[in-house]
Amino acid sequence: MTLAFFILCALDLLDALVSNITEAERSAFIDWIYGCQHPDGGFRGFTGADMGERSSKENQHWDPANIAATYFALTSLAVLRDDLERVRRKECLRWLKQLQLQDGTFGEALSLGGEVRGGRDMRFCYCAAAIRWILGVDNREGDDIDIEGMMWFFEASQTYEGGFANGPFHEAQGTPNLASAAG
Repeated sequence: MTLAFFILCALDLLDALVSNITEAERSAFIDWIYGCQHPDGGFRGFTGADMGERSSKENQHWDPANIAATYFALTSLAVLRDDLERVRRKECLRWLKQLQLQDGTFGEALSLGGEVRGGRDMRFCYCAAAIRWILGVDNREGDDIDIEGMMWFFEASQTYEGGFANGPFHEAQGTPNLASAAG
């Protein structure tokens, strides 16, 4: 999903996305992305993880949605000028809320038992904030993330020199600065 995003963005920046691909190709790209949508919310990194009819309790751990793939899927759909009508919005927002940890950060994916797995840093907070914005959260639906917790994490990750780190008491670096400013 990540590679697809960067290719689509490069074509768009070169003004080649609209002029050099047919409507059928654009539609195929969109269908491929939707083929990566997980039934429980979020998007997979690629269609090869979807076991389809062969899915079972024994192989479900190979088929998780993850926060980065979801961010790249939604932004790719936006670059392709899709209307996002086929996004399982409620499932995605419910899944996103489950990825948030008590310190306000987000993990990458959920285990079969619902345990948050993967890293926990500013990049995933950025992905979560962007996913939330793209899907147009309505706070009345009850599926919103803990904004105050995420803001606490942003503030706690700001260093004495004004930069942002991947977490509290870490060194400020470029990527967390960009993610926290954009989030």
